[in-house]
Amino acid sequence: MSSLVPESRTHTSPNALRLSLAWAAWGSSGGIYTPFFGAWLAYKGISPVGIGALLSTGMFLRVIVPPITAIIADARNDRRSMMIMLFAIQFVGYLALNWMMTPLQIFVLAVTSNVAGGAAGPLMESVSTRLAERFGFDYGHVRRWNSISFAVCNLASGVAISSWGMVVFVPWLTVSLGLSFAAICWLPAPPPGARKAQLGVRLGATLAEARELIGSGVFLLFLLAASFDQGSHAFYYSYGGLHWRSLGYSGAVIGAIWPLGIVAEAALFSMSLRLFRAIGPTRLLTLGAIGCIVRWTILSFDPPFALVVFAQFLHGASYALAHLGAMYFILKSVPPRLSATAQSLYAVFSNGIVMGLATFASGPLYAAYGGRTYLLMSAMGVVAALCAVWLGRAWHGGRITGGGAEEVIDTI
Repeated sequence: MSSLVPESRTHTSPNALRLSLAWAAWGSSGGIYTPFFGAWLAYKGISPVGIGALLSTGMFLRVIVPPITAIIADARNDRRSMMIMLFAIQFVGYLALNWMMTPLQIFVLAVTSNVAGGAAGPLMESVSTRLAERFGFDYGHVRRWNSISFAVCNLASGVAISSWGMVVFVPWLTVSLGLSFAAICWLPAPPPGARKAQLGVRLGATLAEARELIGSGVFLLFLLAASFDQGSHAFYYSYGGLHWRSLGYSGAVIGAIWPLGIVAEAALFSMSLRLFRAIGPTRLLTLGAIGCIVRWTILSFDPPFALVVFAQFLHGASYALAHLGAMYFILKSVPPRLSATAQSLYAVFSNGIVMGLATFASGPLYAAYGGRTYLLMSAMGVVAALCAVWLGRAWHGGRITGGGAEEVIDTI
């Protein structure tokens, strides 16, 4: 495996190409998982409350696992090896689901795989933003391939499920995660000796800086703004496909409308640097929160199909703008040596605590109120908007931790 070496400052560089392939492979699994996982669990006989318990258990476990893996990866100055291990766990877990049939077996394997994938996400973001900053390519040009692959596989999986049923769900995940694992293994390895030289010295320093980061009022404001925005997608991610099926939408229709928002998302990722320079991280977060409020309010009333399509395009605001704001805030406010740790804390709050609570609440609320549950997501968007505005006034635009001098990034 080749090591990380200098390259030309262009988004067509070798490292950017490898990251693009890794994001695309991972997006192929998300393209079927996100809209149909809840429906597949129902197909396996699990109740709405049981689905909420399974999904929220995995989200709550992300409070523990991602910070541990990220701190170790930062201290070792080697995020690739940790990603390889986590992707291997995720792949094996879904591979085993091809033969596991009981609710308990499904619960254990699905939760384990979800937690491993949740821990890998912050490391992927850290690697992408670190290399983009060093070599000058646009982070969004790499990240957009996840969205494009996601959208294509959304459409293809909808057609496949309409043709053959939910039986195709787990085999699809198995193949796509096998490709993801292979792509991660192809990412550049660290230079010889880099990990051993860093581990003993940096573990204590990394833990100390992590405590300083958590104690920062500005970083806590960021976590609230970004996490309530992303957490407001909980009902949509967990029950959106299931609810549309209850309204009579076929698998093909769901597979067709789900990627519409991804089209807007990919378009915004393609201009991420321009958006960052023109708007800035905190305003991106604010605009994303406003998109949440509008989008979830529309969907809460089971509107006509044309408005559903419009709401899907708002995913470009509710997710993409807020995500770009979060990525650029971390890039500019946190030293590179702590990038994975900061990304993991963001994942803990957004995909663990906030989305976990929202997902857990969505089960009984959906059973009682159906699509009106989206109104809870709208309220979360209001909280996100208020915190983002406050963050814009509190942050001075620079690093929010002290620690050592800025280091040269010699590894991912």
